[in-house]
Amino acid sequence: PTAEEVPANTEAPTGRTGMYEASPLAVAMRSMATDMESLRAKADAGTLTVGEVDAMISAHAAMTSADATKPEDIKPSFEGYAEAYLIQLQDLRETITTQASREARLEAFNAALTTCVACHQEHCPGPISRIEKIKVQP
Repeated sequence: PTAEEVPANTEAPTGRTGMYEASPLAVAMRSMATDMESLRAKADAGTLTVGEVDAMISAHAAMTSADATKPEDIKPSFEGYAEAYLIQLQDLRETITTQASREARLEAFNAALTTCVACHQEHCPGPISRIEKIKVQP
């Protein structure tokens, strides 16, 4: 058949055998990584705003209640890591509010990412290299 005879598949994956449909937790985690990647340059330049961090805190809190691809693989430590990450975003917010040094702001930004890596070492190691690349060198 020619290209004109074969209809384009415009439908999203439906969860049928052989088709992957990301779980709500996977979608949330990908969104979190994208958010941190997009704000990396601002963190580095010292132009990250309280509003941007507040938006991350609100959006990233979804991970605490999102369903995992394999719920049985989620260990009890996940909840602690999620809470620690959100606290570290609050700490980042505080460094911006108090106009802390660039080094202190970057330390707070990177601390949140370090928690992500620690959690992923226990739960889903695939994204670790992506997360590590988001860190900013002071």
